[in-house]
Amino acid sequence: MRKMLTVQITLLVVFSAAFGGIVFFTDVYDQVYTRIVSITCLSCIKLDPKTSSEFVFKTANGEDHPGFVLENLSKGPVFIAYRKDVCTYCDEMEPLIMDILNITFGKEDVFYKTINFKGDNITFIHINRDHAPKILTDSLQIYDKDKINGVPMFTFVTINYDHDGVVKPYYTTLYAKLGLKNDEEIKNYLTKVLEESISLYNDNKAGYRP
Repeated sequence: MRKMLTVQITLLVVFSAAFGGIVFFTDVYDQVYTRIVSITCLSCIKLDPKTSSEFVFKTANGEDHPGFVLENLSKGPVFIAYRKDVCTYCDEMEPLIMDILNITFGKEDVFYKTINFKGDNITFIHINRDHAPKILTDSLQIYDKDKINGVPMFTFVTINYDHDGVVKPYYTTLYAKLGLKNDEEIKNYLTKVLEESISLYNDNKAGYRP
């Protein structure tokens, strides 16, 4: 009888320890997954999706536009570039953006600048997810409209009248190398979307109430 009781207690201790270990390591895994694995380097998996540049009102996850975007949107459109440290497509796209905007920044920089682009103000924000504050990195999920969940990702936020006649933030997001063949096509496409953002902003800024 005592022997049976001893065996039962021993098994209970073993299973309790095993269960505790599973819970502990699951929590650790979830944290690591969220911080490291959840955002994909698109060049690492050789994914270069040609996604729509259509502007939309509804954010990707239903959350409000972040404060740092709304603050800058009072001055003009906002252009955000997201990347990670290790990302070949990011390395290839950033010189093209620098050329378009006539600016310079490092790949590890959290960079912000209001730029006069062909006579209109735009705000450019460069967010490296491996270095930027959480309030900036979390915004990727807000603007990941096609649920690609990867970088490089490029978001353009402007304004437009919604179906209720209210001027609200209006955005589009592009990914990777935009599914285009060469640098000149990429630069032309990014410039076109940026110019559309500016045109929408200028057409609707009189009714915008930040």
